[in-house]
Amino acid sequence: MSTEREVTAPAMTSTLVTQRGTATTPRLPAALPAGLLLASLPLLRPGTFGEYTALLGCGLALAAGVIAMLRREHAPARPVRAVSVFLALLVAAYVWVVLHSVWVDDLLRIRSQFQDFVLTVGSVVAAVLVISDPRARLALSRGFVVLLCAIGALWLVTVAWWAVAGIGTGQIAMVPVGTVGPQPVYLPFTISYSTSSVFGMDVPRLTGVGRESGWMAMFCAVGWFLSDAVGYRSRLVKVLLLCGLVGTLSTAGFGVFVVVLAIDVFLRPRGGIGLGGFLRQIAGLGAGLGAAWVALYAPVFGLQAKQTSNEASLDERSDATEEGLRAITQKPFGGQGNEKQAGINLISDIAVNGLPFVLLVTAALLVPLLFLRRDPASSTRGRAAPVVFVVFATLLASQPAAASTWVFVLVALALACDELTDAERAAPGALLPHRVQRWLGVPLDRSPSTRSLPSSSPPPPSEGEASS
Repeated sequence: MSTEREVTAPAMTSTLVTQRGTATTPRLPAALPAGLLLASLPLLRPGTFGEYTALLGCGLALAAGVIAMLRREHAPARPVRAVSVFLALLVAAYVWVVLHSVWVDDLLRIRSQFQDFVLTVGSVVAAVLVISDPRARLALSRGFVVLLCAIGALWLVTVAWWAVAGIGTGQIAMVPVGTVGPQPVYLPFTISYSTSSVFGMDVPRLTGVGRESGWMAMFCAVGWFLSDAVGYRSRLVKVLLLCGLVGTLSTAGFGVFVVVLAIDVFLRPRGGIGLGGFLRQIAGLGAGLGAAWVALYAPVFGLQAKQTSNEASLDERSDATEEGLRAITQKPFGGQGNEKQAGINLISDIAVNGLPFVLLVTAALLVPLLFLRRDPASSTRGRAAPVVFVVFATLLASQPAAASTWVFVLVALALACDELTDAERAAPGALLPHRVQRWLGVPLDRSPSTRSLPSSSPPPPSEGEASS
């Protein structure tokens, strides 16, 4: 059997110990449920093929959940209280949607909403079973970040190919993307549904693993903050994630990212009171205003540029949002949206699924942050909050919450990763070569001094399993 790394907790330290596999070592590797769940990303909504393959994606997620349950006999789970709160509120939101469709008395809608309930809630419950194991949550998070980095790198290769061989060259296939139908795939493997001009040069607008560019931009923004929580500290990771986000040419995605990044860098509490912290927060106010200006007026990505290049899309979203605001006073329990893009974001969803659904989804995203329990000695803190803010701002401004399964999986994953110990974050994985892991920023020094990390509140021996 392969060598396993475990965390034990003698006295006041958390020590990584290398041991041979024994009868108590998990027989099913953590990478198996994590890999199955990650494979469901493009198959579940809002993934690339999610409009056609959601049932298959749910099947993969449920299989991952079953394997996670089988692992529990040999690898005891370490559930996260914040994830349990999140799941309870999310289930309440989707129960409301089903009951609301019965109240509206639309048979076709009842069938659709019940199907969304089964696919979304079933997949998220399976994901929660997987990430309750620290090894699996770390493997899943690292796999997600590496996947996004690979997509960003492929987009760079495609842009370079176009610069040499010509715009639109290198098409190798057509694949169905969201509801827009078959779209081209360019060498080496870049999915794109349109071409945009950036400073006079045409580039493919990256779709990646999202059903549209806005979702891919949100994935990259989430990956930026999640990479810190899983031990990926390399600048290469940040550069590739940023390339993926830039490749989407998403106005909303870019605006949300720069605003949340400015808030996280300058305004996130770091403990202590002093002149340096005060000046940093004052600078943060200016940075926040600057980020807002960039989101509005930046070339190519800014809202003003979008008004020139895609005014029809902005007008439709604006009309749907205005209808949602009117529904607060006119029909707060929702009904049937009248605008073309009704339900496109949380605000417009008031006119469709009602204010209770919007409030429950908002609570599901924000309230669990109050229930996080972090190790006081951890050097990486507060990575769940920026992930949640990215997701919430995206849903609030530009994307639908209904049936967006993997969005909720990412929120649960970020909450769970916030409670990893420093030893678990620093543990190298077994799937990637050490040289690759070094590029990603994972520390690989296995000297005794680095395998022993102080902790004022170490986990029990049975729950301190290091992530593979």
